[in-house]
Amino acid sequence: MGAGHGGGYSESPSSGAAFRENIKDLAKKFPLDHDGRFGKPGRGRAQVVVSGDPAATAKEFYKKLGAGGREQILPNGKGGITWFDDGSRVVYRPVSSSDGSPAVDITITGSDGDQYKIHFQPTGFNR
Repeated sequence: MGAGHGGGYSESPSSGAAFRENIKDLAKKFPLDHDGRFGKPGRGRAQVVVSGDPAATAKEFYKKLGAGGREQILPNGKGGITWFDDGSRVVYRPVSSSDGSPAVDITITGSDGDQYKIHFQPTGFNR
């Protein structure tokens, strides 16, 4: 141990770096707006993503955005939260308290930080 270059250790990307890559990958399917947020502006700081199947879309979105983080399932079927080593996090709720739609909360830390919520609404939804 310790002999040779690197002592047998390898470096892997941090989960914070993985989170930023997840954002880039998801932006191919869910375009970012002019503020760098997923969806279209809704009420307050919330964004809206319209889908034929909001529940499935929200769950898929959360899983892809959270890849590489540490997930904890919330009690009583209330969703999940995934943390990244840079402090960023993603929260999935199958039913939001504000309007009953599936929702994902995103908190990005660092110089490009942001915090907002996405509500997943059915096709035909008007803001």
